Amino acid sequence: MSTLFEDIKNGIRDGIELVVDKTEEYGKIGKLKVDIMGIQRNIEKLFAELGGQTFELLSKDDKADVGNDAQVKKMIADLQAQEVKLDSKKNEIIQVREQKEAERREREQNRKQPEPRAASEQKQTGKSSVRSGANSDDIEDANIIEDK
Repeated sequence: MSTLFEDIKNGIRDGIELVVDKTEEYGKIGKLKVDIMGIQRNIEKLFAELGGQTFELLSKDDKADVGNDAQVKKMIADLQAQEVKLDSKKNEIIQVREQKEAERREREQNRKQPEPRAASEQKQTGKSSVRSGANSDDIEDANIIEDK
C-alpha cells in the first residue's frame, strides 16, 4: 500500500526523468538538424556551381559533352556524397527517437514490476512483517520496540 507522499514523490521523479530525457533527445536532434542545414547549404552551392559550369560549357560550344567534363563529374560525385551524408543524418534522427522511446518504455515496464513491498522490507530489516498491508512506518516502529 503506497502512501500519498510516495505517490507524489514517484510522480515528481517520473516527471523529472521525462523532462531530462526529452531535453537530451531534443538536444541531440537539434544538433543533427543543424548539421542537416549545413549539408543542405553545401548541396545548394554545389548545384549552383554545377549550373554555372554547365552554362559555361554550353555557351562556348552548343554541342559540348557536359556529361564527360571532369569538373562536372567531380561536382556530381560531390553532390552524391552530400546526399549520402544528408540521408545518414536523417537516419540518425530516427535512431535517436527510437532509442529514447525504447528507453522510456523499458523504464515504464520496470516501474510496473516493482519488487513486492514485504519482500523488500524483509531484506532491509531481516524480519518479516506481522500483518500484511503494514506500511514501512509501522514496521519500523515495531522493529524499534523489538530492539528495546
